Amino acid sequence: MFGWPATRSTSLCCHAPRAIVAQRCRAVSPQSLISRLPGLGCVLYLHAASTDVAGDASPPGLLVDEHALAPLLDTRWLLATSTVTEDGPREWLECVDSSGRIRARLHLLPDTDYLAWDALMNAGDLHNGPAALSNTSPLRPDSAEVVSFKVRELAGLQLLERSNSALSSLGGRIAARIAHAESAVLLT
Repeated sequence: MFGWPATRSTSLCCHAPRAIVAQRCRAVSPQSLISRLPGLGCVLYLHAASTDVAGDASPPGLLVDEHALAPLLDTRWLLATSTVTEDGPREWLECVDSSGRIRARLHLLPDTDYLAWDALMNAGDLHNGPAALSNTSPLRPDSAEVVSFKVRELAGLQLLERSNSALSSLGGRIAARIAHAESAVLLT
């Protein structure tokens, strides 16, 4: 009796629909990325673990106010990914450096400005992406944090920093689910 359900259940799993993943890649300059981040509103931000972050030279005219935002200065490609999960649709942007390493990830939340999100993705040139991307290791985030970005001028430089913003209860629940799926601690 135990043999039939076991055989039956494994055959059903083989025919279960798989999640469809759509991806598109755009080349983007750090200046273009940084100038558009404040328009997004709240996003879930994950960055590469500190030991994985290389000390690439900062682009001219750009600074960040904390080490956790440094991977955004190395971004040369945005890889937009969307899929449908058991929790519903998910969409995120992977920030890829010139070597093809994924340095950070921005997740779309219900509180994110969807028009600004689309504008960010359409800002760069559509491209196949760096060849090294297929051989790169996955992002191992230190933590996940809901952030809004702010850019201000400081001594003639553009300074990227975090901004305080309110998150809806739905956005908070979705951020927690995404952080759990990413195996990252959600900082509050």
